[in-house]
Amino acid sequence: MTVPLSIENLNISFGHGAIEAVRGVSLELQPGEILALVGESGSGKSLTARSILKMFPEGATVGGRISLTGEDVLTASPNDLKRLRGGAAAMVFQEPSTALNPVFTIGWQIAEGLKAHGMRDPRACRARAIELLRDVGIPNPETRVDSYPHQLSGGQKQRVVIAMALALRPALIIADEPTTALDVTVQAGILDLLRRCRDELGSSILLITHNLGVVADLADRVAVMYQGRIVEEAPSTVLFAAPKADYTRRLLAAVPRLGQETAKEGVVTRERLVLEAERLEITYPGRFGTTPAPAVKGVTFDIPAGEVLGLVGESGSGKSTIGRAVVGLSPVTGGAMRLFGTDLRATNGKTLREIRRRTGFVFQDPASSFNRFMTVFDCIAEPLRVHRAMPSAPALRARVLELLDQVQLPSHMAARYPGELSGGQRQRVGLARALALNPEFIVADEPTSALDVSIQAKVLELFRALQKELGFAALFISHDLAVVEAISHRVGVLRNGELLELGSTSEVLSAPKHEYTRLLIGSVPVPDPTIQARKRASLAASYS
Repeated sequence: MTVPLSIENLNISFGHGAIEAVRGVSLELQPGEILALVGESGSGKSLTARSILKMFPEGATVGGRISLTGEDVLTASPNDLKRLRGGAAAMVFQEPSTALNPVFTIGWQIAEGLKAHGMRDPRACRARAIELLRDVGIPNPETRVDSYPHQLSGGQKQRVVIAMALALRPALIIADEPTTALDVTVQAGILDLLRRCRDELGSSILLITHNLGVVADLADRVAVMYQGRIVEEAPSTVLFAAPKADYTRRLLAAVPRLGQETAKEGVVTRERLVLEAERLEITYPGRFGTTPAPAVKGVTFDIPAGEVLGLVGESGSGKSTIGRAVVGLSPVTGGAMRLFGTDLRATNGKTLREIRRRTGFVFQDPASSFNRFMTVFDCIAEPLRVHRAMPSAPALRARVLELLDQVQLPSHMAARYPGELSGGQRQRVGLARALALNPEFIVADEPTSALDVSIQAKVLELFRALQKELGFAALFISHDLAVVEAISHRVGVLRNGELLELGSTSEVLSAPKHEYTRLLIGSVPVPDPTIQARKRASLAASYS
């Protein structure tokens, strides 16, 4: 029987062999098998995945053999390669904001792949696009098919990318971090969708992920990469129960587990409130005769100096909208939001500029939040230049190098460009930029969602240390409840723009009062295949 994927002794290097990114990798997927490829940022797992579709970075030297359904990819003609891409194998890319074209509707982008492979009827393409959007859980797909990427939340964009990969029902789905931007309830739905693709279509899945709970829930086998090599490969139940390689053991030890730790409570005084939201309303205006869309409905909370408030909820619940409203990127249309005592609805340009100087923002997607034509030095220095915070060029350089040191990056990184950094390195640069002006308040929007567990643990430890040292307050937005538990003093739970529950971290996550909070906690995958299988069966029984 022809296997969907076979990789034999794959080697990828750069600079005439000076940098060996992938070294001697061999993998094979059987029909209907799910193989997870895990490892830290920069280990070569995404490069290995992209090589399957012959998507090599410029200057790469490649050796070995890759075959898709028996056909050699590395020697394939352009026409054969076009047929194999999408037909034999399709890819779910890691960062949906950069994978989707901002000037075309999502329906057009799904139809583009269908047309390239022979579906010429526009009505059939549109119907198939709507069907795919419905399959991946996009609400109101008949209208959403005409939406542009910027009109969707991060999780919704990720689902659109998954729909595009499923369009031609390929034998192999290469899923590069397919649940990175998704909350746990939607993540569970996506994992069920991928499982159905395996069970109903017979598709094999190569899963690249940093979430070992997802691996435990979905994978049949696991391969662990470190420094370009596969250091361990085993059935998932065996690897989680008895890992052999030292690196695998360290990786499993770094996984945050819900109920494992909680931020210190009772140390924050409420004498000075940094942020106050009172019956907050944010509504996006309808365009071209469409109905206005309420994103936030009557939300009330506050954050005192020195406190970290975690905000959790499903994709599209309004978490990021509230975060953007804090710095004036989303308009407050009702109620009140006061930052440093100033009502954001009544601010003018000069006042807003001063508020932004005292506020830092760590964006969700580090790849798209930087100007790719600017060096790391210029990216970090930008807020310092905009606010004229440094008296001289030497002082500016000294401050940037100090910030790099604070986020534990070497000074030579200043000369690199964002595209030359790993995901974890880019997110550290994002944190350095947010800290540039010594802010009193930071909005961190999914700052660890794109990071593997070992790098995530280091970034969280860094965030906690800096927060303790510098004393800034923070709004920490995340879909990962274990991360929120580790970093936050209090937690608020959002759904459909409404705040359902607000309280101390231990109260909300250990003894939730609202049914939706209990659903969120119950949907968190456990990094143990045996326990997770029982948990999934129990959840399925409760909803049947």
